[in-house]
Amino acid sequence: MARKNDKAPRTTSKAPVPMEHLDGVPLVGKVTQLVASLPGRLPDTDGNPGGLVMFPEQLRPIIIGDLHANRENMFRILDHDDNRKDLEAGTAACIFLGDVLHDDRTGHMKDMKSSVQILDDLFAVFLAYPGLVYYIRGNHDTYDERLRKSGISQGLEFKKELLAQKGPDYVTAVGSFFEMLPLFIIGKEFAITHAGPPRGGLVREELVNIKKYPEKMHQLMWNRVNEYHGNPSLKEYGEKDLRLVLDLLELPAFTPFIVGHNPLWNDGNQIGVWMNVIGIKNHHILYSGSGSRAPYFTKENDELVVKLATQKTAEVYYYG
Repeated sequence: MARKNDKAPRTTSKAPVPMEHLDGVPLVGKVTQLVASLPGRLPDTDGNPGGLVMFPEQLRPIIIGDLHANRENMFRILDHDDNRKDLEAGTAACIFLGDVLHDDRTGHMKDMKSSVQILDDLFAVFLAYPGLVYYIRGNHDTYDERLRKSGISQGLEFKKELLAQKGPDYVTAVGSFFEMLPLFIIGKEFAITHAGPPRGGLVREELVNIKKYPEKMHQLMWNRVNEYHGNPSLKEYGEKDLRLVLDLLELPAFTPFIVGHNPLWNDGNQIGVWMNVIGIKNHHILYSGSGSRAPYFTKENDELVVKLATQKTAEVYYYG
């Protein structure tokens, strides 16, 4: 794996300035329309926006992992290297792996003010770069009372805070935004979902019509890698599941498969990227929130690389 020094990052604490000024429910409605009409999004059999997006090959991807309300890391990534310039030129696009919401730090999980703030920031990014912001639905993109972390119902807590700050119509609009999000992206030499491949695989028709397959939809948002190589639980996937999905999607067997959701901090990693997870070639976990060095995947010279957007001297990781 070759390495080279990264450029010194530029940081800001401000969201980009949208091309048009909207607020409240009209703002959320506009963003939801942008999500529904993303370039490369395939319609399902009912003519609605489907669960699969074919990422345009001419765009440079800026793939951002779970942020969990870390606004600073989002700004660092947007302002790193030429990301902002290329977004403004229409030659790059952001892909968020889901879970922008809900602080995951101990002692902060119930405070939802930062989640409301980062959602405002995310919507500003959508409006500033229309058609160039892709967001995959994660398990935290919901109000579902079953979403719990350390015993805290973060989905419900977020809904309460959003209701208090923005009102019931806004809460309903954000719920519609969640429901409109795609579940899977296929790009040139990469595949992306939030959590992991479903057990038993799935074909493109199922991805496009994913809402008709609720169990597989659930797995795409909730599965975790079986990192101990034992008998997998019903909530885990292994290399056979990943290879099967790639085969059924008619992708090369070693297509880079990128997910978020399952940071493996117990191995001492302090970056936020886990390459070739548990020995699965070209399977990578990306986490860009608190405790990480604001990592993201992108392409240089048609190669997928990892960049680190913190103030520290970062490196670029190439892999083969």
